[in-house]
Amino acid sequence: MGHLYDCYGQLLTERQRQMVELHYFDDWSLAEIAEHFGVSRQAVHDNLRRAEEQLEAYEAVLSMAAGAAVLRRMLAAWPRVAACLPEAERDRFAGWLRELAAVLRTPWEEG
Repeated sequence: MGHLYDCYGQLLTERQRQMVELHYFDDWSLAEIAEHFGVSRQAVHDNLRRAEEQLEAYEAVLSMAAGAAVLRRMLAAWPRVAACLPEAERDRFAGWLRELAAVLRTPWEEG
């Protein structure tokens, strides 16, 4: 859910974002969230379920989270890949990976 939220969380309503963050990232119970918002536990459950369904639907259409996971694996494999490339190609590819890591906000070190 965290990866989906990172990719598509801004597409949720403000209330859904708050509830998702409290439940998944701050580890609040449904009862705690319900009390905080002045609603029933069932309302919180329904809101979280709808948010999860929306995030999964966005991923089914756009596949951003899956694509980001593939790109992160590429970054992790860089040292093995670099060893197989000629130096000119290695430098060009390393520059591309640096840009990609910055977009993904993923730490990356050349190997």
